[in-house]
Amino acid sequence: MFAEMKSRYLILFTILGVIATLVIFVLIGADPVTTEIAVQIAFYIIVPYFFFHHYWGKNPDWSLSEVLTTKGIKPWLPSIIGIVLVSIAFSLTMFWLQLAIISPAFPWLAELLLEPIETPGGVGYEYFTLLTLVILAPIVEEFVFRGVFLTRFAAKTSMWGGILISSLLFGVLHLDFVGAFLFGIIASLLYLRTGNLLLPILVHMLNNALAALSIYVPIDQFFAIDWFIVTTAADIEAKAFANIIIMIISALLIAWIIYRLAKGLKNQADKLEMTEPLAENETP
Repeated sequence: MFAEMKSRYLILFTILGVIATLVIFVLIGADPVTTEIAVQIAFYIIVPYFFFHHYWGKNPDWSLSEVLTTKGIKPWLPSIIGIVLVSIAFSLTMFWLQLAIISPAFPWLAELLLEPIETPGGVGYEYFTLLTLVILAPIVEEFVFRGVFLTRFAAKTSMWGGILISSLLFGVLHLDFVGAFLFGIIASLLYLRTGNLLLPILVHMLNNALAALSIYVPIDQFFAIDWFIVTTAADIEAKAFANIIIMIISALLIAWIIYRLAKGLKNQADKLEMTEPLAENETP
């Protein structure tokens, strides 16, 4: 299925769609909030819909159940929760490391990064942001990065080539590059092991839901983990030891998760036909 979808077209149409939306809404004099919502609609709804609809229209025998099913999900649920908690812990320590590096030379930038996130646009904007963050983004991004990009680049290079390239692209799209890159590797391995996009989608949804929760409920209060969460400039040094410990533990756990998911993966990837070479005149 995904092997027939050309990633270069998806990238091109996404860029053109976002630029066209920006130009149109700037020309009509729309306010920044309305323009931002329009861009997100183009990015997460309009472009993906027409891209996937085009290929599904050409292949009426395709079925979503080939890559999306609830069958066999239940045994994975405890693992999904564990993966998300470890991923979030690692990302939080990466945020501390980022602050620790920049604060000596650029204290104003560290202060800026520590400022609480404000959501403009009222209740409607907040609901749309939550819908995008928790529902739309996980679904669309998994179909794009673990579906199209992973499959196409794996076919053009190798299984691990596809995993690394698609995860790098996923990391570039996010502020937390290192955390997102490792998350992309884990999500790719989950898909390759099971042939089921629902697993990475659920991991992605849970991860984003907890991130969204932290916007409205201070994470240090809600989870009682203020002993290593950095919320002020003074915390950067005061909580350094705790963050280093959590970083080491979470990094080791992520390495172990990747190792366990990757073990014996080649045979499963072959079953998904992800390592078959593309035709000579084709590019991802």
